[in-house]
Amino acid sequence: MSEEKTKKAWYKRWWAIILFIFVGIWIMGNIVGDKDKSTPTKEEVKISEKPQSEVAIKEAKVYSIGDEIQAGDFKWKITKFSTTTEIGQEIAGTFLGERADGIFIIIDVEIENTGKSAKYLTDSYLKLIDEKNREFSPNSVAAIYLKPQGSALMFEQINPGIIKKGKIVFDVPQGIKVANLRISSNLIESSFYNLKLVI
Repeated sequence: MSEEKTKKAWYKRWWAIILFIFVGIWIMGNIVGDKDKSTPTKEEVKISEKPQSEVAIKEAKVYSIGDEIQAGDFKWKITKFSTTTEIGQEIAGTFLGERADGIFIIIDVEIENTGKSAKYLTDSYLKLIDEKNREFSPNSVAAIYLKPQGSALMFEQINPGIIKKGKIVFDVPQGIKVANLRISSNLIESSFYNLKLVI
């Protein structure tokens, strides 16, 4: 009887040792696997760095009148711009329109939806930045009085492949000589493209 008890006890110890070894190997494998996941390879580092450098290049480039600018799903082209102190007309001795607090800059644009579905376009995609780094938003009220009627580009849905022509108005202080027209890729991301205007 004592020999049988000794054998059973020996087998129990043997399986316990094997089980301990397998558990130890499994734990070590998980620790090594987690280290591999947390430490990026050289290729992963290169891939993660590439988009940032491309965005920096796009933001550093300054475009000119007539250049095509792909920003998100819209392709922009600024065809010309003009300045005036008032937008509207005299009717029976009464001025119907808007007079600038400074000077109006009217931007003529062509915009194409290059995406796969209809997109909403708003004039909030554009800002005017002067040499003092002051930021100006479009004046939608003054744009209503532009001629021909309906040429104001404020908020519209554009289908894919459609090119929309219109005008965007900014009211800026007198004396601005140079400004950047900043076009955003959308209203959420911070990617933007600058077009230089010599006024």
